[in-house]
Amino acid sequence: MGGLLAVGAVVGFAMNKQGQELSEELQKDLKTLAKHLKKKLHQLEDATKDGFDQLVSTVVDEYAKENKLASGAQKILITALKEKWQEMEEEYLEEKEGEKKKKK
Repeated sequence: MGGLLAVGAVVGFAMNKQGQELSEELQKDLKTLAKHLKKKLHQLEDATKDGFDQLVSTVVDEYAKENKLASGAQKILITALKEKWQEMEEEYLEEKEGEKKKKK
């Protein structure tokens, strides 16, 4: 189930808020960042919207420095990732619930 949500989230990342397609390069960056963000999200003790937004900014800033992204591209990626909070939160909560069941 979590895998399906991840695929759906990545497919949804291909479109920005205005419904315009992101360039192929930005789509690749977005997929890479989404995977990285998911891993980092699970390291948080308590995932909140504010914490997620800060995490998005940090992850994208680091990625932008390493990959020399233009500031415009960086802003698009931050916006697109922040819009996916609900989907990421649902997957995060499902996985946390699964971890609790395994421990019992």
